[in-house]
Amino acid sequence: MTANRDAATQTALDNLLAEYGFTPETQLYREALRQALTPTDSPGVYRLAANPSPGETVVDVYGEGHLVQAESVGPGLAFVETTSPDWQETMEMRVLLARRGPPDSAPLDRVEVAVRLQDVLGQGGLIYPVESVTVERAWYCTLPSGFIVAQEAT
Repeated sequence: MTANRDAATQTALDNLLAEYGFTPETQLYREALRQALTPTDSPGVYRLAANPSPGETVVDVYGEGHLVQAESVGPGLAFVETTSPDWQETMEMRVLLARRGPPDSAPLDRVEVAVRLQDVLGQGGLIYPVESVTVERAWYCTLPSGFIVAQEAT
């Protein structure tokens, strides 16, 4: 399930996984715009690109435990432990998005997707607790390959 990591990083990761009861098969979820998903040969399975400039604030559990910007730990994406529509948006963001188009414009085509923790860790990615999301327990996942395979959540 894990790539080659230094001993201190691996120990911190193992402790984090044990503390939250994560297994290789643990699924994490996020809502994505359909236009951000790259279809694969399998129906309902997509590639989802890492965000090179994420805005989340995360706890650096592999270092001093300080809050840092996710951008400083590497490109990736934030996910939550359960399917929760709109968890990524604050009320302020919803107001701004609503103002962009006319009231009768079509809503954005969003898809709830799931990823397996082993797919994050297998590519050498790490998970960080997200501090800037208060509605749901969120995890920022670094994605060294630049993308993650995601399946439409059912």
